[in-house]
Amino acid sequence: MAFVRWRGGCSQLIATIYEDGRSRQITLANLPDFYVSESTKHHVAQKFPKISVDWAAVDRKLARGPSGLLKESTPLKHLDYAVVEHHLRQWANEAEMAKRGNDATSLRLAADALTRWRAEFYWSNQLGFINTPQV
Repeated sequence: MAFVRWRGGCSQLIATIYEDGRSRQITLANLPDFYVSESTKHHVAQKFPKISVDWAAVDRKLARGPSGLLKESTPLKHLDYAVVEHHLRQWANEAEMAKRGNDATSLRLAADALTRWRAEFYWSNQLGFINTPQV
């Protein structure tokens, strides 16, 4: 099973694997944004087919942000946003497969708006951060 590890303000998707009676952690992907792109999901699935990833849980962990680095804790509504974002992106992929490109674009734009709101909270509450990057 994969999990998210925070390193400062950046996150990584990590998994623990067992070989010859020993365990070690491997990095499945770096997660520079506040959500996981479809290309990252496909990359992880192709490169690590035996590792199970709960993408909804990953989205929730990214929404929660790194512990101890924010001036105030992440609002619960941001965790709700993460669930909605996750489903919007899933529906966008389904719309894309059904050849409904306009619907897919609209769903992705809605998910991106929620991501942007969460990102703005994160950057404005991060300890010691001066300039807010554009997301």
